[in-house]
This record gives sequence, structure tokens and C-alpha cells, in this order.
Amino acid sequence: MSAIKTHTGIVITRNGEKRLKLHSTKTSWVVGRSESYDKKTGYRWGAPNMRRRLLLNSIRPIKQE
Repeated sequence: MSAIKTHTGIVITRNGEKRLKLHSTKTSWVVGRSESYDKKTGYRWGAPNMRRRLLLNSIRPIKQE
């Protein structure tokens, strides 16, 4: 069972910016099973030299209805 996504954020990729759904853990923002970003720096876990980066100031809560 997947975690409920509670926020959205913009990730910079080599093809431009993408808005993705995220959920939060103690130390990271998680997009999926194999994609997560550091909460302090925005860099992707496990691949710090990659171009993918989460813009921390773009994170917004998803409105619950």
C-alpha cells in the first residue's frame, strides 16, 4: 500500500521543471519507492551529483476536501 501524498513540489529535471506529489518523512520528501529528496538541501538521496533537485520553496500542502 502506498503512502498518502500530502504535498506537491517542483523538481528540476534535465527536461525542465515538473510538479510532483510528495509525502514527508523525518529526513526526506518522498516521491515514490525509489525517489526521495533531502529535506535540508533538496538534493536527491543516493545521487547527489545528478541534476534532479527539489525546490524546497515550492512545496505546498494539497488541499484536503
